[in-house]
This record gives sequence, C-alpha cells and structure tokens, in this order.
Amino acid sequence: MTNLSQCVRHGDAEGREGYLLAFAYDEATVEKLKTSIPHTERNWNPETKTWWVSREYEEVLRRLFPNFEALAYLQGALW
Repeated sequence: MTNLSQCVRHGDAEGREGYLLAFAYDEATVEKLKTSIPHTERNWNPETKTWWVSREYEEVLRRLFPNFEALAYLQGALW
C-alpha cells in the first residue's frame, strides 16, 4: 500500500471541503482512487502533482492510504 506524503484540508474551486493529497506514483493506487471516487469528487492537478478529493470520501482514503488517519488527525490537532 502507498503512504501519503501530504494530506492537507483544502477546498476546491467550488468551495467544497476536501483534502489535497500527494503520494509517490503507484499505478495500482491511482487506479483504485479513480475507480473508488467519482470523477466529480476528485481532481488531479498536474502542475502541483496533487489530488483533491471530496471530504465525503474520507472512508475510501482511509482504505487506500494507511497513514491517512494519522495525517488527518495531526492536522486537526493543529487547527
């Protein structure tokens, strides 16, 4: 499984709550992300090489990334 190198609470261009994610490229992980989260609820930014994922899909992120909970929790403690 792939670990996240970045997980930041971040809204999208429409103001929806979500997470900005970065991780080392892994074809299987990208495919799982794409098949588990509708394209309307995720966005790839090729300039920053980050994904934005709607907060509604936190459970999917927990399953895909073993360290999601720790990064999300740590960030919550800082806010």
